[in-house]
Amino acid sequence: MTTVSFISWVYLVMALSSVGLIVATVRGRRPENKIRLVDAPTRDVWEIAFLGGGPARLVDAAVAALHEDGRVAVGEPGVVTVLRNAPRDAVEAAVLNAAAATPGGALAEVRRRAMTDPAVQEVGDRLAQRGLMRHPARGRVSRAWANLQMAGAAVLILGAVLLTAAGHLDADPVEVPTVVVIAPAVVVALVIGGICKQSGRGRLTEAGRLALRGAQATHHPLAHAKTAVPAALLVAIGSAALLSDDVLREQLAQAQTAMAATAGGSSSDGGNTWVDGSAQAAWCGGSGGGSSCGGSHHHGGGSSCGGSHHSGGSSCGSHHGGSSCGGSSCGGGSSCGGGSSSSCGGSSCGS
Repeated sequence: MTTVSFISWVYLVMALSSVGLIVATVRGRRPENKIRLVDAPTRDVWEIAFLGGGPARLVDAAVAALHEDGRVAVGEPGVVTVLRNAPRDAVEAAVLNAAAATPGGALAEVRRRAMTDPAVQEVGDRLAQRGLMRHPARGRVSRAWANLQMAGAAVLILGAVLLTAAGHLDADPVEVPTVVVIAPAVVVALVIGGICKQSGRGRLTEAGRLALRGAQATHHPLAHAKTAVPAALLVAIGSAALLSDDVLREQLAQAQTAMAATAGGSSSDGGNTWVDGSAQAAWCGGSGGGSSCGGSHHHGGGSSCGGSHHSGGSSCGSHHGGSSCGGSSCGGGSSCGGGSSSSCGGSSCGS
């Protein structure tokens, strides 16, 4: 191969790949459905929590609700005890079932199991259907493409160095080394790949961000100075750090940290950059860090997250075509999300 032909080939491949990646990323970030104004407001505390921090934040909010009215007790060292099995809805039932199924009632494991429950995952599905969030399955192609482009660019630089050293790029000498000539194309490809990969981590649409801000402004403690804000709502609009119960706040924080350490991800809370680590692209809420979904109770996923009972050899279970995994990243938690201590981010399926 001549030097000129090699350089031309590099620029052509990097240009075509970058253009295709940008198009795929833009398409992947479009809402699944056209947003109608009537669909924008959040409908309950669980939706607020999921928007704010994915499955992890939602589960933390449910734990806070159950603890506040005495249906469960959360104490040191991170143990959940069911005192009254009386769920008011499917989300609370998911947490109570997770607590009953967890030997010793370890809070971190209860959170992980509950995040993978279909009832919790379904909240994210509803929000995606209304255009407030992007489903993890959307953008999966562009994220893989971004990784491939970045790896390919690195290989090209290494290949150019090796070919030059072997004398295979000297047939048509140029005034500067070949590596220097192709460097602009490779650097641009790396930058575009990194930007597109990062942009795919966001789960909230613009309508979702507006809905979350509206809910936070409406339910902020300062707006209810004369009335107590329910614990679940405090967690939903902010995080477990807003709880006045010192023991519950500390135990939730420790559970988030423990799950993040297990997942090797971030322990930060937030729901805008969840990561889904499952092959099934489930809701793994995590904010920024690695995603660690607990295994699904019913469907084995194909990811690298820690598994729960009945998970088919992996971690992130799928639910209705790929949405049933919590993550500890976003998210997530939630990401994959809320109380995220786990980020497929925010917030973290195990966080």
